[in-house]
Amino acid sequence: TISRGSLKPRNVKFNKTPHDYELNLGRDAEVEFCGEDKKIKHQLFDFKPINAIQDMPVETYVDIIGVVQSIEPISEIISSRTKKEHKKRVIRLCDTSNAGIDLTLWNEKAVEFDEKVLPTGAILAAKGLRVGDFSGRSLSSGFTSAFQINPELPEATKLHQWYQTTQGQGVTSLSASGGGGRGPSRRITIGDIQELRQNLDETKAEYFDLKATLIFCRKYEFDRPPWYEACPSDSCNKKVMQVDEGQYRCEKCDKIYPGRSLRYILSMMVADEDGHQWVTAFNTEAEAILGKTAEQLNEYVMNGDEESFNRTLQEPNLKEFVFGCRAKIDMNNEEQQIRVNLTKATPMDPLQEAKTLLDKIAKYDDL
Repeated sequence: TISRGSLKPRNVKFNKTPHDYELNLGRDAEVEFCGEDKKIKHQLFDFKPINAIQDMPVETYVDIIGVVQSIEPISEIISSRTKKEHKKRVIRLCDTSNAGIDLTLWNEKAVEFDEKVLPTGAILAAKGLRVGDFSGRSLSSGFTSAFQINPELPEATKLHQWYQTTQGQGVTSLSASGGGGRGPSRRITIGDIQELRQNLDETKAEYFDLKATLIFCRKYEFDRPPWYEACPSDSCNKKVMQVDEGQYRCEKCDKIYPGRSLRYILSMMVADEDGHQWVTAFNTEAEAILGKTAEQLNEYVMNGDEESFNRTLQEPNLKEFVFGCRAKIDMNNEEQQIRVNLTKATPMDPLQEAKTLLDKIAKYDDL
């Protein structure tokens, strides 16, 4: 029960709900918990399909439900206005409208929603996201934004079934590349990657999808496995140094932890009809490819089981995937090279691939 509050017309500058009035609680207000009432819904959503956001005015607030396609590591920026440091994390979501969009989470939400909480394929329901036009269309969270992960909603069930069938292939992103955004998920071949060089530099990246066969993972030895000892903090993941038995120091966090996590950096050769390319898979993508965490693979190392170690790294050889890729110029021995990192790794689905090809053919029929 709530008493001693005041009812006023809503302040449209801060209250983005569709209601005409709002309840303000001052210091004299009283709020008393009187038990759960299952007839009252915890949260009401007015979901809009992602492809509809393209035509929404900037500064509109919207509710969406989407599948997590990829999630970027947390980063930090300095506000040019306040000179304060802010944490941010970009998540790419997609839905049954075959559209995707970048959602930027800020500060506490950026720390809370990491890849453990929001793995690829998780369903995220979000309320009160602000529509922006930076590098295409994008979404960002605010103070009043609310989130539910894998909610028990009919929309979530439908979305999960769609993603299980399609794996998000053929989705077009509304968020363009550059400035921290993502480009449309266009499908290219390995032969096209070198042509991207003119659009790249050390600060600008290109995003694309690549259907390719994983030829082999780089040969790794027991004493140089494809992972590193990382900070166990969900908001960090930087490399740590062992300072004592069971004690690890993170320079970024300036803390000593009683443990560490293991995170993949896996190099592999992929190929298609146009050529071959070295790519790097980080933790989430490497787990999807190998089917095991770095901690699980480390058990083989600890037990001296070289056969199981090598078998795990060879298991995905000659399998086809649809890779989400991020290409960027990297300097190596004063020579510019294109470095390709994976943002997604999905086993190729023949049925969905056939549908994608039919859609392309249909576009030519319309000419």
